Amino acid sequence: ACANKAKVAVLATGVNPGFAMDALPIALTAVCEHVERVTVNRVQDARIRRLPFQQKIGAGLTTEQFARKVRDGSVGHVGLTESIAMIADALGWPVDRITDDVQPKLAAVTTSSEFLAVDPGYVSGIIQDGVGYVKRRPVIRLHLEAYLGAPESYDSVEIEGSPPLSMKIAGGIHGDIATAAIVVNSIPKVLSAAPGLHTMRDLPLPSLRP
Repeated sequence: ACANKAKVAVLATGVNPGFAMDALPIALTAVCEHVERVTVNRVQDARIRRLPFQQKIGAGLTTEQFARKVRDGSVGHVGLTESIAMIADALGWPVDRITDDVQPKLAAVTTSSEFLAVDPGYVSGIIQDGVGYVKRRPVIRLHLEAYLGAPESYDSVEIEGSPPLSMKIAGGIHGDIATAAIVVNSIPKVLSAAPGLHTMRDLPLPSLRP
């Protein structure tokens, strides 16, 4: 309402939500004649991320502290349910229910980053799963692992349909660089958009600004 009143366009975007676990899988379905299930995985070694990110995934906490912070919303990824809703809306799927489960990843050995060290038994990060159901059948699954010492970082999308698609970005999408880049690269699309609040599926596909 505020954007319409001010006659400006507002875009909600970022690397995730905004690209890795919603806009990207939606774009991949463009070459499918039908889709049965969408699975997206994002696995990150949080040792290379900034301190606020490491704190947001609960690194260094006890399991009790982790559980409290999940309840008050200060730990955990925000946006899985919204990403599931956006994928479902793009595919025309009437989702009955969306779940969002957050669990701690416990360190088996001492693991350190530039900012903190996590001893065995303490939380090194999160494992989070969002699932969207249609007629009680899980059709969209978003799986996120972000913890200190993850042996492999990657982003992947699996689409069951015709044709089936399997995509994996080895090393993953760099969260900090990509967050800034997609905002800057989306500016031309926002400037030419109609007033109001937009998501990534509302606007033309952004690309690197010349």
